[in-house]
Order: sequence, then structure tokens, then C-alpha cells
Amino acid sequence: MNAAPGKASRQRMSVGRLSWGQRGYSLFELACVILIVSVLLLVLLDRTLRYQAMAESTAMEVTIMNMCSGLRLRVAELMMADRTNELGDLVQDNPIHWLEKPPANYLGEIRNPQRAGLPLNTWYFDPDRRELVYVLRRNKFFGAEPAEGTAVVLRVTAVKRTSAIAGSGAQKTEGVALVRVVEAR
Repeated sequence: MNAAPGKASRQRMSVGRLSWGQRGYSLFELACVILIVSVLLLVLLDRTLRYQAMAESTAMEVTIMNMCSGLRLRVAELMMADRTNELGDLVQDNPIHWLEKPPANYLGEIRNPQRAGLPLNTWYFDPDRRELVYVLRRNKFFGAEPAEGTAVVLRVTAVKRTSAIAGSGAQKTEGVALVRVVEAR
């Protein structure tokens, strides 16, 4: 009879060991794994949105730099042809015309636009206000510029200087610049 109780206890121990190894994760362990994976996914999503905003910002800035280069080229052409008196006319131009070809996300000239209805990540020119506008997609992640805005607004302005001729207070257009406008809307 002594042998029988020993066998039963060994069987119980092996069954206990077997069930311990086969029972899987506890609910707490599963919750911890889900929590860690969720946090990692949120960090990844945040980084992805920031990189997309940086890409949008870079594309916009490159387009602006290309327009400034096109403007400088146009000013140089007028100066070389001794037509500096036409520099003031550039203020009326659409800056997109200074590019070799318009960006793929350029909507064209739009009079009295309602920005709420316009697609995001696009350019348009308002001929009435003489403004080139870029409608932001990711303004939350865009950084400090523009401050709480939904668009970047650019305007062509004339750089003038007062004539040195005695008695003449006339101003002459010396150059043209593409500048960002701080909106008061």
C-alpha cells in the first residue's frame, strides 16, 4: 500500500507540471503585451505624421525657392534688355508663371475662394488680391509657421527707392520680391 500512494503523488506532480507548461499567458501578461504594442504603434503613427508634415513643408519651400529663382531670372532678363522700367509690372504677375511648369497640385486662378471647400495640399492664385496661396494639409504638425493658419500666403511686392534727383520725391522700382503675408483673417 505504501507504493500506491507514492505513484499517485508522482502522477499528480507530473500532471501539475504538464498543466503549468500548457496553460499559456495570463490575462495580465496579455494586457501588458497589448499595452506595449499600442504605445509603440502610437509613437510610430506620431513619427509618421511628423515626417509627412516635414515632406509637405519641404515640397512647399522648394516650390517657393523655385519661384524666387524664376523671379530673379526675370528681373535679370529685364535689366539686361535695359527694360528696368518694366520691373513694376512684375507685381501684377502670377508667380506660378515664373516656373518652367506649374506644380501638379496647382489649381489655377480662383476668384473669391472659399478655403474650406478647397482640396488640401494645393496652390491657387487669387487674382483679385494678387496672392498666391498654399492650403496646408497638416498644419498641426507644420511647426511655428504659419501661426495657427491653414494656409501660407505669398504676394509679389515692389522694392522701391527714392530718386536722387533734386526736388523729385518720386520713387522708382528697384526690384521685386516674393514675400509671405501674415494674414489678419
